[in-house]
Amino acid sequence: MVHLVRTTEGGPSLSEDDLGSFEQRYGFKLPHTLREFLLATNGGRPERDLFQIHGLRGNALGRIHLFFGLNDPVESCNLDWNLEVFQERIPPGLLPIATTEGADKLCLSVAGADAGKVFYWDAHAPVGENSLHLLADNLDAFSSALQSDALSPVILKS
Repeated sequence: MVHLVRTTEGGPSLSEDDLGSFEQRYGFKLPHTLREFLLATNGGRPERDLFQIHGLRGNALGRIHLFFGLNDPVESCNLDWNLEVFQERIPPGLLPIATTEGADKLCLSVAGADAGKVFYWDAHAPVGENSLHLLADNLDAFSSALQSDALSPVILKS
């Protein structure tokens, strides 16, 4: 389950109203698993941050730097900011939900036949080459496959 992905440095607590306002503003419904995750963590740096990228030459592993949330005082940590800034570059129907240590994004399809699927968007793909790589059929499958290593954030238990 997505809510089992523990994060640190998430944004301020969210309410259903915050999520509803976001959905109304952008004209789509957030998948249930993303809603749960945002209500529990509001983004942040995940404890398990490594993921497999199938089909990307020379780079089979990616690392999530940060999951985006809402109402974060750091503008670039917000779903809406990323959606607006990258709307001309990321294919329509995709919501950037996380960033890697570089400019690449993890995106959740929120429309069409691929709704619910998680994709890796390669910000540096040459024009004419595929910039999207399917990571998982849904957010639960993606989150359960995340791994950690010595460089992953450690969340101290209190």
